[in-house]
Amino acid sequence: MVGSAFPVGRRSAWGTRMAAALLALATVATDDAAYAAESDVQSQSTQSLIISYRSTPAGRPALLHTLRTQLAPRLHALQAQGSLAHYRILFSRLVDANTWDALLILDLRNDAQLTSWRTIDARTPAGLSATDLTNVTAVESTLSDPVGHGGPADDGPDAVYMVVPYDYFVPTKDYTAYVRSYVFPQTDGWIAAGALNAYQLYAARYGAGRNWMSMLVLAYHGDNGLDQRNDVIAATRKTLSANPGWAATASGKGHIRTEKAAMIADLIAGG
Repeated sequence: MVGSAFPVGRRSAWGTRMAAALLALATVATDDAAYAAESDVQSQSTQSLIISYRSTPAGRPALLHTLRTQLAPRLHALQAQGSLAHYRILFSRLVDANTWDALLILDLRNDAQLTSWRTIDARTPAGLSATDLTNVTAVESTLSDPVGHGGPADDGPDAVYMVVPYDYFVPTKDYTAYVRSYVFPQTDGWIAAGALNAYQLYAARYGAGRNWMSMLVLAYHGDNGLDQRNDVIAATRKTLSANPGWAATASGKGHIRTEKAAMIADLIAGG
């Protein structure tokens, strides 16, 4: 597991909090209509662009320096000008040649902001100058729609990120219904238990042939929250399994989506 375990006192407090949260979860039915309304509003008012960067193992330190000293200030300036609604730069904790080294998530309030980014991308691909791009071996830009979220917009204190990509085998409308009825009750339970600060789920607008069709971004409450991931998942699912509808969806989820390699990452900059 990543990070250190809870000290005994904190573990006891966490267990008490988790028990109370799961008791509340068991007494409150999932409100699919609320999730639908929230997601519909998001899809009308915002869109997201998710950009992954790959480097060589030797190039990772230089890429990290570029993200901190070049890309982050540019994004901060764009946000101040009203050209971005929100941004996060994540950097993977460990080198892995099979996936990304850095991930940029841009939340765009309207089409004008997307047009502005396209203009920037034409001059500085993926927001990087020609010099900066020397440390990048591959870039993938995926226009996405936010499906739902929970927790504070800034992802809370001491966030440690787990980014989980998925492919799905059903129409997007059916997949969206699945995440509202199956995934979000779990992630909301993890927040209530104190292990997770926040989450966002995105669906690639044009997912065919891409490395992922949906992406779940989990902001854990530090390394301690991440350490409790398996326990919290098990306890939350045990509670939710008392709901026949949720249990039926759980048993058939393998026919809906497949989970791909998750990445652990830290926030380099955000706003």
